[in-house]
Amino acid sequence: MRILYITHHYLSDNGGGTFASRAYINAFAEIADEMTLLYPVKEGQNLFREINSNIRLVPITYSKSKYRKMFDLCIGRVHRYYRVAPKFIKSGEYDIVVFDNSKTSFRLIDFSHKWGCKVVVIHHNYEYEYIRDNSVGIRRPLDLYWVKRYECAAVQKADINLTLSMQDIDSLSKKYCNNRTESFRLLGVFEYCRFNRSVINELSLPHTHFVITGNLSAVQTVKSLSPWITQYYPVIKNVIPDALLTIAGKKPGKSLVDLCGRYGINLIASPKCMDSILSDASCYICPVNMGGGVKLRVMDGLKNGLPVISHEVSVRGYDMFVKQGIIMPYHDVDSFRKALIRYKETKFSRKEVHRIYSDILSFDAGVNRLKLILDKMACH
Repeated sequence: MRILYITHHYLSDNGGGTFASRAYINAFAEIADEMTLLYPVKEGQNLFREINSNIRLVPITYSKSKYRKMFDLCIGRVHRYYRVAPKFIKSGEYDIVVFDNSKTSFRLIDFSHKWGCKVVVIHHNYEYEYIRDNSVGIRRPLDLYWVKRYECAAVQKADINLTLSMQDIDSLSKKYCNNRTESFRLLGVFEYCRFNRSVINELSLPHTHFVITGNLSAVQTVKSLSPWITQYYPVIKNVIPDALLTIAGKKPGKSLVDLCGRYGINLIASPKCMDSILSDASCYICPVNMGGGVKLRVMDGLKNGLPVISHEVSVRGYDMFVKQGIIMPYHDVDSFRKALIRYKETKFSRKEVHRIYSDILSFDAGVNRLKLILDKMACH
């Protein structure tokens, strides 16, 4: 199996999309006989790490001015691969073209089929919803217009549409193909390599130390977190009077800093490492109540052996953990209070949570799911 993989994520970044892309790139490389990766780079950017060494790497720059980029967006040139990708596709060297995000597939799917390649598109989320909830500024209307075009084309034309959650399958099929789901497969999220993780210690602060992490300047986090502090944090103190809350993440704004100060919340701005912060916690909270896709920050709690209390929007893709009671979803203040009470009664140890996490979200678990999907694709 020879694979051409095209991604739009900057692989040296640290965001959730980049984390997921590294996992999918390495998983496809694990299965492929040969694989070429086209990926974006900025001038002067350091080479990313932790990508399978057997992959042929082809970095692609995009050095146009912001005015030319805006012009390109206006006419629907939504990615940088229109000139370079066809050279690889028509070479005859590849059996499958994988587009990591529907954007990179725009106007290239038909070309791939013409040259005899199967097409796989990875949908990191229902992107229209994600852009609607996370973008601001003059580009927003154009981005929303074009995302409908390229997301629709990907859903309707790809041989396989891979998603991170069942909710994404429901949303994409309902929006773009009259609820037809034949081309969809659930891949889910997983680690991007095989980690030699140290032994998980048991809880040192039972049921008292809560933690929230993430990019504290991201639109969906900013819009979710401040109202959560005023409406939900007092509920924690009411149910668990000796509770402590730590919020950690990069670039918190002044309003969040001031709000945490007023409520006595421990705010750690732009920590170099989250490990010690998470190891001191007893429960992970994800308050994000908007934006499409799987919230990978929830994985940080689970892989550190923590039970999770999460807004129901952020439990997408974690159905098995909800069923087992490791993740406790809520949607309003009353259900949040009930989730806290359930959390106080939980009997899961850190080691047990981490074991279940490894069974479902480890790199090997992800590779096995992908192999089953590709094997079935090869049979048709």
